[in-house]
Amino acid sequence: MTSTVAGTHREVEFKFRVPEDFPLAALLQGEFHGVAEPDRHMKATYFDTTDATLLRWGITLRHRTGGSDDGWHLKIPVDRSQAVSGASVRQELHSNEPAGTPPAEFLSVVGALLREAELVPLATVETQRTPYLIRVDGEPALEIVSDRVRVYRGSDVVDSFREIEVELLSADALPAAKTFVRSLRTAGAEESSVSKAAAAFGGAAARQPDIPALPRPRKSALPYDIIRWAITKQARRLLLAEVESHLVQTPQRLVGELQNMRQLLTILHNFLDAAETQEVIGEIDWLLTEMSSPTQVTRDQEIALAAISLIDDPLDRHEATIAVEDFFSSRAASAQSSAVAAQRSDRYMYFFSDIMDFATVPPVTERAYVPGKLWPHIDATDRFAAAEIFHKVYPKKARRILQHSVRAQSDSDARDIHQLLRRIALHSSSGSAASFALGIAVGESGRVGNTDRRHP
Repeated sequence: MTSTVAGTHREVEFKFRVPEDFPLAALLQGEFHGVAEPDRHMKATYFDTTDATLLRWGITLRHRTGGSDDGWHLKIPVDRSQAVSGASVRQELHSNEPAGTPPAEFLSVVGALLREAELVPLATVETQRTPYLIRVDGEPALEIVSDRVRVYRGSDVVDSFREIEVELLSADALPAAKTFVRSLRTAGAEESSVSKAAAAFGGAAARQPDIPALPRPRKSALPYDIIRWAITKQARRLLLAEVESHLVQTPQRLVGELQNMRQLLTILHNFLDAAETQEVIGEIDWLLTEMSSPTQVTRDQEIALAAISLIDDPLDRHEATIAVEDFFSSRAASAQSSAVAAQRSDRYMYFFSDIMDFATVPPVTERAYVPGKLWPHIDATDRFAAAEIFHKVYPKKARRILQHSVRAQSDSDARDIHQLLRRIALHSSSGSAASFALGIAVGESGRVGNTDRRHP
């Protein structure tokens, strides 16, 4: 079946609510002289669960007609590292599938958040848009739009307003956008971060997502409050990394957040119910094994190729390269297939549902409710990791530990380069020449010793 997902792009825009008589034309002068484009009348239907699951995570799903990109749009907030101050930065997926049922590709992206809840049409938004194109040095830089919006729930109008959006058309346009945004603020425009359809979602739109963003506790708070803050914070990062893994087609960040969650639960083991926590850790270990396999295979191949690059003789180097590529070709395909199968399994979806429940009500022991500091009950071997996680709660203690401690680096998953090359030689189907060349590589790799060890 041919996919109808047209593509993705990173959307960076500044949004403002303004009165009907806001003098936008007066600002579109000088360097921001805008070329007016034809008006558009757009109609969008927004889909969500009945309790606005997606919207509460900052995600919107709609089908729109009348614009320059008719079809389905799924907009997902980016990781904080990609944020732009004052702007809405989201990854947008577009599909030209017909109206009706949301595209299956979109449902797979947000499946872990939905927990099998049904998506239904909740709001209709009609927009009369007047767009202006701003060029910088002759190149399209900004699109500034003036929207007059009506929001419907069923046949009832629940909101109407005027909105101005400033969207970047190129990454280099950010300085120009910020300059224009300052002029909007000076003229009285009020920044807005809510979806156009939010008014139609009712009170659910104002609630926290299924895993709430809790305020950072004081160090004098009950251990329970600090524990719940830390677990919910990490669970949110884990869920958003899961969504992102579908967009970037790599589980790298997801694997990292799984490792972070495992480490956090290990650090807090003196406060958590052992049976429930160990069950979650067991599922994390299963998922780490499945999801990190493609990365491990790729990394091992890189290590092997780096080792054989030390061979002086070009013929031996060529033979060894063929053997390495032959060894890893089938393993890479098998690892990728295993990771995809895991991500599509019921066990995978149940895991993320369990993580939500675990984070919402952490299974703590009575010790978590005893007034006193959390820190003395963290094992000495976990203090460095705890300092990294809780540095905002215990800034002085964490700073002292991070400055004067040397973190023990776990190498349990690293592959010894000599053993790796021997494995390739033993399994090579390229004959004695390749085995001989790989033997040379084993000797040559002694120059760098074990400094080529890598983590998966």
